[in-house]
Parts: sequence; C-alpha cells; structure tokens
Amino acid sequence: MQMKKGTIGLSLVATLALLFGGWFLYQKIEIEEPIRTEIGQLQSASLTHLDVGKDQIQIDLKVTKPESFPEEYRKLVDVTSKLSANKKVVISVDNQSQDLREIWTNGQFVFTEAIDLHQYSRIPQLVDQWKKDHQLDDASALMDDNNIYVYLKKGTEDFYTIVPRTMEDEVTARG
Repeated sequence: MQMKKGTIGLSLVATLALLFGGWFLYQKIEIEEPIRTEIGQLQSASLTHLDVGKDQIQIDLKVTKPESFPEEYRKLVDVTSKLSANKKVVISVDNQSQDLREIWTNGQFVFTEAIDLHQYSRIPQLVDQWKKDHQLDDASALMDDNNIYVYLKKGTEDFYTIVPRTMEDEVTARG
C-alpha cells in the first residue's frame, strides 16, 4: 500500500497543529487566564504586562496603593506559584521613576547595611531622612517576613521596590 507524499505531509502538519495548539490552549486556559483573573482582583496594583513562557511567567505590575500592596503581593505570590505548573514566576513593579531611582541608588548602601546587620528599625528612619532631604511627597517602608517594600513619591513620579529580607549566603554580623 503506497501513500501519497501530500497525504503524509498533511497528516504530519495536522498532528503538529493539534499537538502545539493543545499546548497553547492549556497555557492560555489553565495558567494565563487564572493569573489574569487573580491580578484583576487586586485593589493595590494593576497589570501592565503578562508573559507566560516555556520556563518562566513574567508579571509586571503598577502599584497604585503602596500601603496595601504588601498583603496582596504575598497572596499573589502564593496563588501564582500554585498555578505556574513548576515555572519560575517573576513579579516586577513598573513604578520606576528615574529621578527617584537615583535617590534609592544613592541611599542603597546604608539601606543594605541595615538589612545585612538585621537592624530593620533603622530603615524607617532612613526613608524619613530621604523624604526630608529630597522634599518627597511620600516615602514609606513596610516589612513582612520575606520582604521590605519601599515607596517614594514626588509629584506625579513614584518609585516602588521590593527587597528580599534574607538572601542565600547572607553574612551574619557578630558584635
């Protein structure tokens, strides 16, 4: 029995389309849509970009209510890690004014020192000092078990960053 090359080629194309189409639908229905739904329920941030890749899920957010964002962020991390199908989940914040980033960069040495020495009570004082020195409209630092959330605002520009409290290979101060 001899098959035509066209029939074999068409069968191969149909099989590949079904295979990759099924994978694409799975990604869309079982991963992307539930994550979009979860992010849509956030009161403190809005989605600016979502990319579900082969090995990683990239979520970019714009923080709108910095005082309530940490709690919702923790919930989002939990939900997305369950939905991710063993993919790495990266959540980034788009509040990145260049002028305010400069303030953050210039003060990062003292900030990092406070974290490394576990002197977390210095951080609110440091942020208040930035607010005074640079005439910021708002400056705050919130903390939970895993992260420190820093927010700076001046006029219409704002800066938000999430700093992990603990890092692997962390140096412990002895004193």
